[in-house]
Amino acid sequence: MIVFTCVFESYIKYNFHVGLTVWALAQITALDFGLNLHLIHHLIFFMAPFLGYNFIKYHLLYWRASFIKSFRINLLLGFFLLCILISGGVIFFLPLSSQLLFFFTLLLGLLYCLPLPGFKINFRGFKGLKIHLVALSWVLMTVFLPLTLEGVSLRELSFMYGFQRYLFVIAATLPFEIRDLKLDHPNLSTWPQRWGVKNTKILGFVLLIFFLFLEALFNFSYCFEITIMIAIILMFFILISKKEQPKYFSSFWVEGIPILWLLLKKLIL
Repeated sequence: MIVFTCVFESYIKYNFHVGLTVWALAQITALDFGLNLHLIHHLIFFMAPFLGYNFIKYHLLYWRASFIKSFRINLLLGFFLLCILISGGVIFFLPLSSQLLFFFTLLLGLLYCLPLPGFKINFRGFKGLKIHLVALSWVLMTVFLPLTLEGVSLRELSFMYGFQRYLFVIAATLPFEIRDLKLDHPNLSTWPQRWGVKNTKILGFVLLIFFLFLEALFNFSYCFEITIMIAIILMFFILISKKEQPKYFSSFWVEGIPILWLLLKKLIL
């Protein structure tokens, strides 16, 4: 039991769960558009967010002396470097359009956590921008990158699909925003800071209703019932979200909704 707890905590702490979640959303896009993704594509969809989120979380901590002396951290760093080398090799074989899109997404991630040239703050520090940067990065990685990898021409339907995914990611981010209300600097102007927890939840419901409206209008998925089920589950988590949350409420259960979404879609194939 102790071993399982340690493994599970590391799985969450070091963002393996985030990598799996982004991978799951990319697979959902592949299923909805009939794409045939290759093994190297699967590696990109997992390793890119895995490395990106760990860089955002730990890039400053690593240079602290006590942190460097940690064998476990240095072992993890070695694993990160190996993933970077593999990712770099994989990216080299991607189409040019996919490479450009990938590096633009990477640039957004860097600007999210590193100060802008000539400024003392990063993109995350601009009022109200945090949640939109997260959603845009996830949409680029899980919608437009899979499409460009398979040479699908970007047209109105794919952009509407991307907008629908954007609404979903923003709604899924709200429990995290509510949880972080006591930690976020007031200058971030997050939704719970600007409108309060109750109104943030209402906005989340509105986003998911519009998400379902787009699904009904454009028929993106081959099973509307599953999309409804996922929206209801996310609504429930938004409804019960509060500032004081169980340890893994957002980081495991809410984050894992896309994994459940993918499993349900696979079950009816």
